[in-house]
Amino acid sequence: MNSTIENLYPNAQKGDDVTSQSIEKLINEHQFDSKKTILGTSVCSDEIIRSAMNFRDHIDNQNPFELGGLGGFPFAGLTGFKAFAAHIPDNGFAIIQYGPHIGISETGHTGMVVRGGQALETTCCGALMATVDAFKSGKKSELDQELDYQQWKIAEELNESRAAIVKEDEPLIAATDQMFSQIDKRVKTLLEKTSSHFENKKVALIGGIIINTDFGNSDWFDLKEFEVQSF
Repeated sequence: MNSTIENLYPNAQKGDDVTSQSIEKLINEHQFDSKKTILGTSVCSDEIIRSAMNFRDHIDNQNPFELGGLGGFPFAGLTGFKAFAAHIPDNGFAIIQYGPHIGISETGHTGMVVRGGQALETTCCGALMATVDAFKSGKKSELDQELDYQQWKIAEELNESRAAIVKEDEPLIAATDQMFSQIDKRVKTLLEKTSSHFENKKVALIGGIIINTDFGNSDWFDLKEFEVQSF
């Protein structure tokens, strides 16, 4: 772990380690069957996410049902959760992995990483960084709600906390933490409102902040929620 990650996320572990530990716990303590488990993700659209958590390597259904969008917010909504429930294998189980992500480069730059095939650092998560930059500017949002709905929604979700976010020494860290809280709340609300569709199923909620690093290095996960609900 580089020193910046250690300072900002002292409880973070390598993503692969969290994945393995979570799967072992689900199988040994909650009787999950990896051959009958489906993964749903509410994580950012960014392709870099795939390198962080590898639940797909531990279950037979390797292609996740994507519940999220920019920033990791569960934009699939009630319809998406109902569809996800309908895809659970017979007598099977579900995992929902969720949360925002943040980049921390080897140079210690928060919100930046060097991606594969590129020489320079780029933003990560760009959607959250854009929201923080807009808050810091103090200007009224000019986002197009129809053509840029997901970015607009992220700003709306964080708007009540904008004053507190911009006062922090690391506004992006504060925004990422607040985004996790909003995602966590919405995932649980959607699951509650669609609970009848998950009848006789167990659903594991595994939430946290994904910490991406420069290409070729390990990514990290700050686990904030591990819960199994039975319906």
